[in-house]
Amino acid sequence: MEVPQFNHTFSTPQAIERALDVILPLVQKPARYAGGELNSVAKDWRERRADGRARVSLALIYPDVYDIGMSNLGIQILYEIVNRDDRFLCERAYAPWVDMEAQLRRFGVPLYSLETKQPLRDFDVLGFSLAYELDYTNVLNILDLAGVPLRAAERGPDDPIVLAGGSNTTNPEPLSDFVDLYLIGEGEEGVIELLELYDRLRGDRHRPDRQAFLRAAAQIEGVYVPSFYTVEYDDDGTIARVYPKDGVPALTIKKRVADLVDFALPTHPVVPFIETVHDRAAIEIMRGCGRGCRFCQADMIYRPRRVRPREQIIQMADTLLRNTGYSELSLLSLSSADIKHIDLVLQDTVELFDDETLTISLPSTRVDAFNVELAELVERGKRSGLTFAPEAGTERMREVIHKGVSEAETLRAAELAYSRGWRTIKLYFMIGLPAEQPEDVAGIAHLARQVLEVGRRFHGKSARVTVGVSTMVPKPHTPFQWAAQASREEILSKVAILREGMRDRGLRFSWHDPESSAVECVLSRGDRRTGKAILEAWRRGARFDAWSDHLSWDAWLAGMELAGLDFRFCTTREKDVHEILPWDHVDVGVPRWHLVAQWRRARGLDPEPRKRERYVLLHQEEAVAVR
Repeated sequence: MEVPQFNHTFSTPQAIERALDVILPLVQKPARYAGGELNSVAKDWRERRADGRARVSLALIYPDVYDIGMSNLGIQILYEIVNRDDRFLCERAYAPWVDMEAQLRRFGVPLYSLETKQPLRDFDVLGFSLAYELDYTNVLNILDLAGVPLRAAERGPDDPIVLAGGSNTTNPEPLSDFVDLYLIGEGEEGVIELLELYDRLRGDRHRPDRQAFLRAAAQIEGVYVPSFYTVEYDDDGTIARVYPKDGVPALTIKKRVADLVDFALPTHPVVPFIETVHDRAAIEIMRGCGRGCRFCQADMIYRPRRVRPREQIIQMADTLLRNTGYSELSLLSLSSADIKHIDLVLQDTVELFDDETLTISLPSTRVDAFNVELAELVERGKRSGLTFAPEAGTERMREVIHKGVSEAETLRAAELAYSRGWRTIKLYFMIGLPAEQPEDVAGIAHLARQVLEVGRRFHGKSARVTVGVSTMVPKPHTPFQWAAQASREEILSKVAILREGMRDRGLRFSWHDPESSAVECVLSRGDRRTGKAILEAWRRGARFDAWSDHLSWDAWLAGMELAGLDFRFCTTREKDVHEILPWDHVDVGVPRWHLVAQWRRARGLDPEPRKRERYVLLHQEEAVAVR
């Protein structure tokens, strides 16, 4: 399916407003596209700032539907940081759902910002938040709907700078054809530095010289400009070397790290008119984890572990709830129960408001850290769901992935939860893990049935266990970055084992399509050649690939073929530890020798930790090859 081309008939906010009067009654959930929400900031584009100069304008874009994007805490934080500064103007945009896209193309209306209905192409900087690989075709669709050239090389002096940040930028290569520059790591400080640079180089002109801005931006810590680097490949399809062009900083790009305490945000998050995926106030109480699960990218890329002070959390909770009207507060982290004095934090928080109106949720709670005190404190407010993630079905596999949670601990946590009144527990697992055997897969169903039996002792037939199973996708900067992903046939055979083992009305079982996991793997570990596959898949109708009913497998097969890429080479091939990986020039703070050691131990090749010096030597030898 070729993407329909169109001319943007409506070029002003006033004209777009008039067009929306006709369009919005024709689409689902028109509030997704209306703007005007509580705490949104609509600065006057014509008003000059204090020093008489025009503001630098930034559009923050989440490349998925509004309902999901509005739940992204990173967007809310950056939105507030930028809009607090009189020198800048920040607005939001999201991927329009397929019905809205059709109407925009039909009427020739460009994609616009929610706050003032300004066409996105009029912004100085378009900032994409990349949190999920299956949103990549949406990035291209948004650029096309905005009237911005897709390829960075084709943009001229009147086009906005396309910036990308977020967790997925730790492998920036798949979208490198389409992104002008990446801000790798945490953006709280870096985004301001980039906007200040843009302002300084612009002077009294409408926009700065594009190449001059990119060269200056490349000097900022954490900034990666793909066009300033060259990648060469060997005949076998692997990377031969990556090197910077003349006048560009050294090869390694070091991620940005922010001090969590310095950014007690958001205090005034935008409150949507419609229900969103996470429809509640949220506080990030810890960034990073430190548990060292070998599959977990977030643990690796958000190091070092940082915890908010108890007093700051309480103050933020009070401010948030009063400024939003929410009656539910989510305390976010990778493992909330690991935080020292979490029980005191919960106790102080529930005492802020009436116990009958406030709900406290801990979305990430390890079963080995869940205890009576936490259960009692959480249940003082309205009881929300409990989710535990054993990740694997047997003790052996949990050792392989370094999860460190025993079956006994899982059952103890389940007993505690059911005894305190919870009737439903959600369990998350992965399949397709390295060295996984059929008995390990069957162990998932066995453990789920054991948890259900615990629930039935307290609640009889009303006890429920919801089991979610996903396919392991090897992620960059983890010990499993070299692992082969399970093939489609292997995944389907594992799902068959699980379906057979979960024939009980009290068990609800769901799993991810193996096709979407394969596409995610390609985009997660892809190099620059993946960009052509993304472009070709998008041209054939791929968008909203994260939605199982929208993934176009045929479009991706065609895209991969036209890009000269083989799915098996990109997914089911185990990588050699000496191989240069597409993201090796990004430094997230975890040394390669450590990842190699953990990968070998996961496969039983290193029953005891090896000496650090051996892996440092290996890393140095490979670094020479990269240079």
